[in-house]
Amino acid sequence: MSTGTLFVRDSRTGVKYDIPINRNAVRALDLKRITAPSEGANRADQVSRGLRIYDPGLQNTAVLESAISFSDHESGELLFRGFSLEQLWEAEFEDMLHLMLWDVYPSADQRTELSRRLGRYMQETPRAVHDAIHLLPRTTAPLPLILAGLSAYLAAIPTPICVSSLAHVYQQDPGLGDQIILQTVAGYAVIFAAVRCHRKGIEFRAPSIDSTYRENLFVMAGLIDSSTQRPDPTKLSCYRRFALLNADHGMALSVFSALVTASSLTDPISCLISAVAAAHGPLHFGATESAQRALNEIGNPESVPDFITEVKSGKRRLFGYGHREYKGVDPRVQFIRRILQDLPTHSNPFFKIAEAIEAAASNDEYFLSRGLHPNADFYGNFVFTGIGIEPEMIPAAMLTQRITGIMAHWRDYTVTRGKLFRPSHIYTGTTGVVTYPVARI
Repeated sequence: MSTGTLFVRDSRTGVKYDIPINRNAVRALDLKRITAPSEGANRADQVSRGLRIYDPGLQNTAVLESAISFSDHESGELLFRGFSLEQLWEAEFEDMLHLMLWDVYPSADQRTELSRRLGRYMQETPRAVHDAIHLLPRTTAPLPLILAGLSAYLAAIPTPICVSSLAHVYQQDPGLGDQIILQTVAGYAVIFAAVRCHRKGIEFRAPSIDSTYRENLFVMAGLIDSSTQRPDPTKLSCYRRFALLNADHGMALSVFSALVTASSLTDPISCLISAVAAAHGPLHFGATESAQRALNEIGNPESVPDFITEVKSGKRRLFGYGHREYKGVDPRVQFIRRILQDLPTHSNPFFKIAEAIEAAASNDEYFLSRGLHPNADFYGNFVFTGIGIEPEMIPAAMLTQRITGIMAHWRDYTVTRGKLFRPSHIYTGTTGVVTYPVARI
């Protein structure tokens, strides 16, 4: 039962309210009808202006309606525009981008046209982007290099900034917004590749309009077989399937950060900059890198029992375990296991440590009682490292995949004229007049 009425009686006033329930949610503005006399109340609480919702971290707050993706932790299902992972398992990056942006699975001709447009925009990436990256030392961490490249890209392409003079241009002209979206997707692939090449001191190779997004990404970033000078087909396939799993995941922090920025009518590139900065934290995409580093610190499978003991006592943190959305098993994990079967994980000592951690946790009441299971971050790092991507580049690599969801949400929010994000806060300071001693000269 998703609809109904919430009957509320305010003990402060005795007044009763009927609050509509729709799609198992109540509107925060309906609760604002619940008011009380301000006499005798702390004026900072603003009781006469209506009841507020206090939800730190937005743990139980829906901020928009969306048909882009759906995560069902009860049945362990993940849907993209209504399609299941099984239905999309052979989808290319271009297929997913087309589906996520325009709610239509593309024909072969549409996929080819989209691939060629992405390739052309990659070729048109301004030289200033590469110069901005190369001005920084090769030892610079990936995040500032990525941000430098994106900022240079934004500065070198004047079109996105038209919102400063034409505030509603993307709402009035979705076609222009679509062009900037594709330029953003293509530009980020170039920037990721340029950053990896700069850090490793290898040559950046030019993209081709006759190659797919993932083929161009691998070639530009130097992820090629030394004997053939081409990307390894198996690794390309693993990237394609993993990109499907990472295409979107609801209101994840990177998407939400982009939408907060988008709500002021900002362009896609600026919104991606917000998403990149948010995603690099160890509680988001940085968790994959953090999981890899934790395995390195453990050292060997024999040290796992001591590590588990420290986790249970609060001395250590186990990144990649548990999930805010899934109280059971993360549905993406079974697909990641299938991908890993095609990569040389048997020779990776860290993978053996990860397996030892899961074996220990799966029989430990501490983890079982809390519903803690491996999430996509725990094993996902082995997909990227198996492909050849360095641990510190993993958050940036994940964004080459999640960018489909970020851009789809930007488009939806802009076209549907989403509200400006302006949450309130509960003031806990004094409401009296504070006097300070006058400084003597």
